[in-house]
Amino acid sequence: MDLAKLHLHWRVSRYKDKTYRSYSLARAYRKDGKNRKEIVLKLGKLSDAEADMWRSVLKTIKKPDTFLATCDDIVVTDHFGYLDVAVASSIWDFWSLDAIFNDNGIRDVSLAKIARILSVNRCIDPVCKSKIPEWFSSTALPWLLDVDSELINSSRIFRELDAIEILKESICEHLFRTIALKYPNSMESVFYDLSSTTFTGSRCTLMKWGHCKEGYQNHVVLAIVVNKDGLPFYWDVLPGGTADANTITWLIRRLKSRFKTIDTTLVFDRGMVSDDNLSLIEGEQIKYISAMDKSQLEGITGIDFGIFSFLDFKNVDAQANDLKNFTKLNNNTYYQEAKVEGKRRYILCFNPQLFKDQRKAREQAVVNFRAFVDNLNSELNGAKRSRQRKATDHRFKDGIRKFKLTKFVDVSLKIQHLKRTIKDGSEQKIRSYLGTINVNEANMLEAGRLDGFWLLVTNHTEKEGEPFKISPESAIAPYREKVVIESAFRDIKSFAEVSPVHVWKEIHVKAHFTICVLSHLINRTLTLRLHENTGTLTENIVAHERLYSELSSCMIDRIKIESADLSTYKKSLSTEKQKELLERIGKKDILALDIIKN
Repeated sequence: MDLAKLHLHWRVSRYKDKTYRSYSLARAYRKDGKNRKEIVLKLGKLSDAEADMWRSVLKTIKKPDTFLATCDDIVVTDHFGYLDVAVASSIWDFWSLDAIFNDNGIRDVSLAKIARILSVNRCIDPVCKSKIPEWFSSTALPWLLDVDSELINSSRIFRELDAIEILKESICEHLFRTIALKYPNSMESVFYDLSSTTFTGSRCTLMKWGHCKEGYQNHVVLAIVVNKDGLPFYWDVLPGGTADANTITWLIRRLKSRFKTIDTTLVFDRGMVSDDNLSLIEGEQIKYISAMDKSQLEGITGIDFGIFSFLDFKNVDAQANDLKNFTKLNNNTYYQEAKVEGKRRYILCFNPQLFKDQRKAREQAVVNFRAFVDNLNSELNGAKRSRQRKATDHRFKDGIRKFKLTKFVDVSLKIQHLKRTIKDGSEQKIRSYLGTINVNEANMLEAGRLDGFWLLVTNHTEKEGEPFKISPESAIAPYREKVVIESAFRDIKSFAEVSPVHVWKEIHVKAHFTICVLSHLINRTLTLRLHENTGTLTENIVAHERLYSELSSCMIDRIKIESADLSTYKKSLSTEKQKELLERIGKKDILALDIIKN
């Protein structure tokens, strides 16, 4: 009996004055040009549920790949990450990054695909290079990229790192042109900054031992330039210990031709400001915005900041409105044009919140120093041998310098004679000291006379009549927006996990950073889209970390039918949240991909 050729037939029957349906399995055929049916199996009276079950069975059995199994026969044997990696990979395509990696020679796997795999990994689940093959085979990328997972091995990855880094300048040039084309207004101001990252080994020639943001470590210096939206378009790895101010020459030499193709302003931190650096930038006719060191405020402006001594912690928000000759930009910024000197224009700014933060930090430093003195006094009180005055004094003075309190804090030493019992049971007198803190309140107030103030410097000096062509507000805003580059480093060094670096060849270290920056480009693009398009179910998801987390549950499952010794693949059912997120980032078409065919 071939069930695939049968259908469910019924007729009305009567029994004891009751009417009911009598069901049977029938086979349709034609005879003498007429449709006929043959009753193959009588089923009798069926409930509606039983009849629906038979219809479902007969409909299913007609499919050529149908077989019978129970729920116990069906097991899921493997999961492959899909929706999160598919989204990250699609942003690689948005930036047309494949176009940069023109392969020279014959490769089993193209250089573009290797670079994409490394970058997507940094976005989703950063692992060391030797573990990339294992991660790759646990995702849907082999199907999405049409790459046999057996071809991805650590030897191939390390070999291709050289080729990726050789193309770094081409990648930067491509991104500069593409960003300027897609988001022209976002290049009005670009931001440059430095950070550092540590090493696990000690063989890299770029690495130097010294002080960096992580403390005293073997490190290299990371340099990056991003547009006002935080999208990177230039970066490099510099030797450890490279001073911030020494990198401006390096940057201008590489970017001056690009800066001249568009109307842009270079924004950088005060640590890179020097007279030579500013003169260099001015000589190249590149516009810039930065800030001067705090110690230069009085010398440049000629202002006696003692006139602001009336400002105090509790009332500074209201007092800021009474600052003479200052204009309010917003609750955290008041400004006045200080002066124009040659090609440089100085704008003096006051930030009430910065004022409170600096005052609070100074008071906390005094509190911390008191705790330091208490601990040292406790140690001196427990001394078993006599202490030298000069050496003891140095220890207190070192603490004062450490907490940056030299201008208004001192410690006076008082001799104390202590009795100690020695081994033979007799008593012995020893000399120790007790430190007493002296805080000069007037000097402390004087040390804080510049609290809250900062001085912006720019070469936007052109005027349209009397006002400047670039208003103070327009000059201040980009410098205050430099948080985007701090966010870039935060993402690269935490989520993309640039540190610690597990490779040691110079070209591999640089390639590693290039991959990290490309992953940040993907992450930042997704974050910008989440901010541009709000949701209802997912309104609290505004950054790439949460996006990947929400998408990660949509996977490709390998399903095995044990009773038939068969296996197949099935995509997880997408949630409403996932559908909304894809809508927000402009990638709803990803769910339509027939990846199971691959």
